[in-house]
Amino acid sequence: MRLVLDSNEYVYAFGAERKADCEELLRKAAAAAAAGRARVFLPRLVVAEVGRNMPAVLLKECHLFWNSIGCVIDEDDAVPSALMAAYLNCGLKPADALIGAYAEWVGADFLISENRDFLALTSPLPFTVMKASAFLKTSTLPPKT
Repeated sequence: MRLVLDSNEYVYAFGAERKADCEELLRKAAAAAAAGRARVFLPRLVVAEVGRNMPAVLLKECHLFWNSIGCVIDEDDAVPSALMAAYLNCGLKPADALIGAYAEWVGADFLISENRDFLALTSPLPFTVMKASAFLKTSTLPPKT
């Protein structure tokens, strides 16, 4: 399973204002990655957004997480501009359009986000957009222990 997690998932899992669903999502993603059942991808933009929204000490914890699960971090300019344009045409802001285009480009099965702009997309997408809470209820990631 290929996962792209929006920056808000990391901020709510590692930041000062934590949400249990986001913490559980990352715990399950880590377990699935360790078992070879999932892979997490993120564009450099998400790394930068997380860095802007988290104190350095908490950001370090997030970087350790990415390293521990072998997260794939790609440069934003690797995403084809035509794909980016398609997501801009869906009405997304440029940063969100890049994340959506990136999810398609890496062949993601899921884009997990708390962002209402992603969740409101009505066009058929090659991946499923879900909040962490909905993903946890329906996914095949390892159950809570």
